[in-house]
Amino acid sequence: MEEGIMEGRYPNGLLLAITNCADPSKTDEFNYWYNHMHVPDVTTPGIFRHAIRFANTDPNSPAGQYVATYETTWEDVSKAMPAHRQASAKLRENGDRGTPLIQPVTAGVFKRMGGEFSASVKPTLGILLVLSNCRDTAIQEEFNRWYEDVHIPDILDTGAFHTAYRYESLDPEATKAKYLAIYETDNVDPAKARDELGKVRADWQQRGRLFDGIEIVSSLTARRIWPMD
Repeated sequence: MEEGIMEGRYPNGLLLAITNCADPSKTDEFNYWYNHMHVPDVTTPGIFRHAIRFANTDPNSPAGQYVATYETTWEDVSKAMPAHRQASAKLRENGDRGTPLIQPVTAGVFKRMGGEFSASVKPTLGILLVLSNCRDTAIQEEFNRWYEDVHIPDILDTGAFHTAYRYESLDPEATKAKYLAIYETDNVDPAKARDELGKVRADWQQRGRLFDGIEIVSSLTARRIWPMD
């Protein structure tokens, strides 16, 4: 596992699925189903590929316990999901391979924003995932400049995270947020990596590096669980 979640790529689109297991006593069964049945069913049509799964470091988090990301290279990301649904419907004609154990929390397709955000090439053992909004649409352009020109560089400068990706939701109502940011870490405990950000927050505040117009809808740290090679 020498590269990040995107394995050196920054794909045009990302399918994000945050879920829970309905029965905590059956997490092994749930994860086996997800890895060996659900992921192949999602990726077989070839529209969304390169599935990566993570587990929340906080078992009591309301943000959801499992994160799955899938990439698409389609130029028009808005057409990817309709095409995927059509292809998946044909697959289901051979039998439904779902499970009552899955509880969706947040799911949606996001399109790439911004440029490349990479401080170094290191293994990705976990992520910090942040779903956010700008409180005032009138300052959205200013918000995006701050996020990409100030906030992401500040986070990467701490050394706690080495790469960042930023995406915009195609359906903010469904995803409950317009913006998605994913930060990768080589720390075996991603929660400790996030703690490093807390240590410098006061300094950021003092130097005017924060933005009052940001609304954090949801955030979590998660360790990579599949695939591990």
